[in-house]
Amino acid sequence: MNESLNIGLAFVAGVVSFVSPCILPLIPAYLSLMGGTTLDNLQRSRAQRWAAVVNTSFFIVGFTVVFVVLGVVFSSTFGLLGRAVEIVNVVAGILVVLLGINFIFDFIGFLNLERRFQLKGKPTSKIGSIVFGMAFGAGWTPCIGPILGSILFLAGSEASVVKGTILLLIYSIGLGVPFLLTGFFLTPALKQMARLKRHLGAIKIGSGLFLVFIGVLILLGELKGFNAFAFGVARQLDGWGQANPSAARIIPAILFALIALLITFGFLRRVRRPDSSRASEEVRVPRPRRAVFALPPLRTAFFLVFAVLAVLSLIGVLQVPHLLAVWLNFQGI
Repeated sequence: MNESLNIGLAFVAGVVSFVSPCILPLIPAYLSLMGGTTLDNLQRSRAQRWAAVVNTSFFIVGFTVVFVVLGVVFSSTFGLLGRAVEIVNVVAGILVVLLGINFIFDFIGFLNLERRFQLKGKPTSKIGSIVFGMAFGAGWTPCIGPILGSILFLAGSEASVVKGTILLLIYSIGLGVPFLLTGFFLTPALKQMARLKRHLGAIKIGSGLFLVFIGVLILLGELKGFNAFAFGVARQLDGWGQANPSAARIIPAILFALIALLITFGFLRRVRRPDSSRASEEVRVPRPRRAVFALPPLRTAFFLVFAVLAVLSLIGVLQVPHLLAVWLNFQGI
């Protein structure tokens, strides 16, 4: 199977684990534990929030160690099977497909048994955070278990300890990066998480379908025709960019600019100016409302990124068709 595709699947699986119905609602509690204080204090105090972020990074190290060790075990075990690995891949693919279907319909009862270590006290030290992360990684809760299991089977199908280790490391990064971003941008992240909670049912179905997709890939062993398709699209993109240099600059610039504008959409707020008059409250006249631009920090960062990309593309510094062609050629290696 294409190695770069596997890496992408592993990263997406980590992100999917983060937003899974068992993990997402617990993120505020995890951050509070990492900071050793309440969530309100983390939102008010930058110093306490930074301490929580530092401890969260060691928490990520903890579960990464567990996942990587599991990847080594699975990869080395599959590697010892030699020629029988193709048969094992078929069995593993079928199992992952079943895990995906069960993720949606929840018909395999014993998979709902939680196996989490319980820690007493708050892991406010770096060592404590690592231990807490290892306990989290060893827990295999009902939600993260099937997703992690699918990546372990994917690592095993590589029949290479190095490749399996890399896949579980990428999976850990996919799971850990949202933890860190939530800590850095706590207030806006909590608002977005509250919105996501309304769609946990849809997320569960999507996660299950994602697992089924991974299972099919393991079952097939490779994506037939993927390389040829990737190379063909790369040639066409590169040729079009060289034949139409102006369009190759303007079209991506417009797309980046539209994305930047869409990011800001809906954040114009009507707010009331403070009333500083000394008139009595009985006769106080409300001040007129005026529009202000109130963009949260995370959206501001994304807006700036896409705005810069639009400018770089327009002036020709960023050659998007050529970069896409290079990436597609890399996928076809």
